[in-house]
Amino acid sequence: MIYSVFRLGVRILAWVILGRRMRIVGMEHMPREGAVLVVGNHVGTVEPALTGVFIPRRDVFYMAKSELFRNPWLGWLFRQNHAFPVERHTADRAALRAALDVLAGGHVLLVYPEGTRSWDGHLIGEVQAGAGFIARRSGALIVPVASWGSERVIPRGSWIPRRADVELRIGDPFQLPALRGDGRPLSSREAAAIMMERVIALLPKERRPVGADMLTIGGSSPAA
Repeated sequence: MIYSVFRLGVRILAWVILGRRMRIVGMEHMPREGAVLVVGNHVGTVEPALTGVFIPRRDVFYMAKSELFRNPWLGWLFRQNHAFPVERHTADRAALRAALDVLAGGHVLLVYPEGTRSWDGHLIGEVQAGAGFIARRSGALIVPVASWGSERVIPRGSWIPRRADVELRIGDPFQLPALRGDGRPLSSREAAAIMMERVIALLPKERRPVGADMLTIGGSSPAA
């Protein structure tokens, strides 16, 4: 019940605040059943909620930074809305197990391979190996989602939403190859980079990094 109210509330707020300035393209690519790992770039505070509530499924789960769960009441509220904590920049085995359990149950998991959000709307340029580990171990279908504009809805240092042009662009589902081009097994780091490259390909040209060398591989936490 709480999750249903949350979804409806966020949708209503999006319609009231953003209206026609929010554009969603490609939602028909989102599978309506089965395990799905949704990966995207993270450029705004409101982005995970906006992405999750417009996915036409009620079994969307989120990895969220552990700091959000320190307050017991807020932690309870986040859990009721399908979020679970992850310690960023660590190999948080409990979070990775929870993520794999979500996908093993045939649900949708939303993660951000960059590990944190960008405040200026541009890619951070570093991907976390944990997102690749989840993809490799689960074997789930992967759906890339690129977004831009949401960083202007609640800018850094502000709590008041503002009207802005926001776009979510959903790409074709894909699965990771088991092997690299040279026949060796794909590593979690390489898997994370492949997923992020699919996201980058959906971005407008002016928001893409210049060349593949802009992607670097970081630690193991894929949470926002």
